[in-house]
Amino acid sequence: MEPKENMDGVQISPWRRWGVLAIFCAALIMTQVFWYDFAPILTFVSEHYGVSELSASLLILVFPVMSILVSALAGSLIDRRGYRLSLLIGTGVMAACSLLRVIDNFWLLLLAQTGIAVAIPFIVTPITVLASDWFEARDEAKITGICAIAIFAGLALAMTASPALFAAFHLAGSMAIHAAAAFLLFLLTCLFIRQRQHATPAVREKNQAVLKVRGNIALLVILVASFLIQGCFNAATTWLEAVWSGRGFGIDDAGFAMAAVVAGGIVGAMVIPALAARSGSVLGMITACLLPSVLLLYPLFAAGSVAWGIACGALLGFFWLPLLPLSLTVIDEAVPKAHAGMAAGLFWTVGNAGVLAMTVLFERVKNLLGWQQAVIMLIMCMLAVLCVLLRFAPAMRRHLFTVSRGT
Repeated sequence: MEPKENMDGVQISPWRRWGVLAIFCAALIMTQVFWYDFAPILTFVSEHYGVSELSASLLILVFPVMSILVSALAGSLIDRRGYRLSLLIGTGVMAACSLLRVIDNFWLLLLAQTGIAVAIPFIVTPITVLASDWFEARDEAKITGICAIAIFAGLALAMTASPALFAAFHLAGSMAIHAAAAFLLFLLTCLFIRQRQHATPAVREKNQAVLKVRGNIALLVILVASFLIQGCFNAATTWLEAVWSGRGFGIDDAGFAMAAVVAGGIVGAMVIPALAARSGSVLGMITACLLPSVLLLYPLFAAGSVAWGIACGALLGFFWLPLLPLSLTVIDEAVPKAHAGMAAGLFWTVGNAGVLAMTVLFERVKNLLGWQQAVIMLIMCMLAVLCVLLRFAPAMRRHLFTVSRGT
């Protein structure tokens, strides 16, 4: 692997590039561990602290809420001051708040989770900016896919390793282990994460200009798509267990299916972004992934056996989860580099708004009309995304070509 030159023509060792990426991926993994580590043990948390399950679920629900409120701010900071400062803020606040989780008090725990939820957008939003700073343009889709794999791996780790930690070390011990890992991550970020390309005065002045969303067809379409794609995925994964339980499956059965979704997604995130980069058609690959995702959604919920459900989940994850890195690649290409951070912040803001909206809407439709109609609603939303992409794909390609020529 040839070394990459920096802005001054000095060669950068591949080990340094991949070392920075490894630390960043570790940070992405930690965000998901803190986000979802209470999901498998909500009943225990409710009984331990003497609160309702709804109150206990606030330890998880606070994350999409804070992401909606903070992601745009994180994106603006990245454009103005750089992603290193954003990562220092994110990992530093996450480490400090993790100490509060050691104290055996529910409301302090909720306060700590809120602080960590505020920190996460400062860690997740710089994905595309860091990728373009340290890697060649032809590798950015692949690197974004690796970052998405880290996010999925963190989700899987939270669902599998966190319950084992709780069982082995009890609540206080597991919280202390999480805190130690967070402080180690903050130290590694301080020591090794550097920003190669620093803004000149002319670029800083350009960064202060407002990101123009209106008229940016590629950005608008992907933002609408992210609202529905992320929202539908979260609704499906949130309520699969409830639907399967009502159909006579065990609690562990849905867990196996969800593990298959994540495993399939990790494989898909390794393969599909690389294929998109090689073919030079990210938009075409997004369209190609949407159709099988739509076709597999109902068979997953209506599976007649656990084995069939696991198979459907693995295939669904393979095609659906890579839509995240592919969409981030389009977002990065849709705006000038000076506004990449703000564009990514808008992406996460809109996506998490979709998470809240579609999760609540699915539950309402399921209770009123039945789970079949709720799943059909998700399918219709995904088909709407596919139709919009097919309708505006030519205009989006022209816009992306214009932006690439102008930056």
